[in-house]
Amino acid sequence: MDMATLRSELKRLPAEEQDRLAAFLTALRMRREGLMTELQDRLSDEDPANWVAWEDAKKELGLNGRNSEG
Repeated sequence: MDMATLRSELKRLPAEEQDRLAAFLTALRMRREGLMTELQDRLSDEDPANWVAWEDAKKELGLNGRNSEG
């Protein structure tokens, strides 16, 4: 399947399925680039001095608040 066909098919997916696909592709890329280990280390860090406030993280990630409350 060529990229144009794939893109066309993906546009037809419901938003929830598109979001799940985006998360899957992000996880693949993070593994490929070695970022999964860094993420796991950060999540395991018990030192509050290294934590980022949720509001700051949302701003840094460009989240608009939709589905980002919890």
